Amino acid sequence: MQYIKLPLIFCLFFLFSPFLLAQTDSFEIMKSCAALNLDLVDYHIHLRGGMTAEKALDRWMKTGIRSGVLENFGRDWPLCNNEKLREFIDHAEKVDFQNGTKELLIGIQVNDRDWFKVIDLKQYRRLDYILADTMIMGTDSKGNPEKLWLLPKEYSVDAELWMQRYMEHNLQILDEPIDILANPTYLPAFVAEKYDILWTEARMRQIIQKAIDHNIALEIQAESEFPKPRFVELALEMGAKLSFGTNNFDDHLKNCSSWKKNIQLFNIQNGNLWKTSF
Repeated sequence: MQYIKLPLIFCLFFLFSPFLLAQTDSFEIMKSCAALNLDLVDYHIHLRGGMTAEKALDRWMKTGIRSGVLENFGRDWPLCNNEKLREFIDHAEKVDFQNGTKELLIGIQVNDRDWFKVIDLKQYRRLDYILADTMIMGTDSKGNPEKLWLLPKEYSVDAELWMQRYMEHNLQILDEPIDILANPTYLPAFVAEKYDILWTEARMRQIIQKAIDHNIALEIQAESEFPKPRFVELALEMGAKLSFGTNNFDDHLKNCSSWKKNIQLFNIQNGNLWKTSF
């Protein structure tokens, strides 16, 4: 009887506590980042795939790295209108103020290039930050937004002409009233092998300078190959601010080794970090 009961207890424990038990190595890596005496914030925690504001708050308590939660704002995304946006902020604030103090940071990821024209200014002012990436550009043959990460590696383009268009896209986004550029210098699979050719120093400098001019943070993202070390080095030399994010798909913590690697490689200090006015 005792032999049967013990495994049953463990089965139930693992069944109902996957968020607490899984990802031990990832938690240890994140905690080691917190031990570097930097005011680190994970600004890129999506409330999706089982991730909740409650879990984000719990993660901060466990790792020592502050949490910023967001959802995608735009047509055909979870926050597809201002009422959905208001509900999202209301819920995050309700969770946040249960302890009587402001703990969680609340943001959105914007996916439509006219987002700042349709967002309710009252809700906009309640947000701590706005994040964007460059991974949706133009429209496909059906008139739908072109999600670059879905295009096959065999997708045929003139790489240089495509890159010229992509640079315009990057610069347009950096002219929007955003705070964080996620996954900077991202390239889709069909041109990724030409990174060193397409991302010339002149182009990197143009992106970095635009970010500096508008006080936009350049993100170092967990488990992403972008940006490459040369871009981070150049950004720091030019005086840009950096941010860190995980960009989760569920409630499991991603491996943050890239955070620690960049922090140690470039001796990143608090003065190099972007901070929202919370």
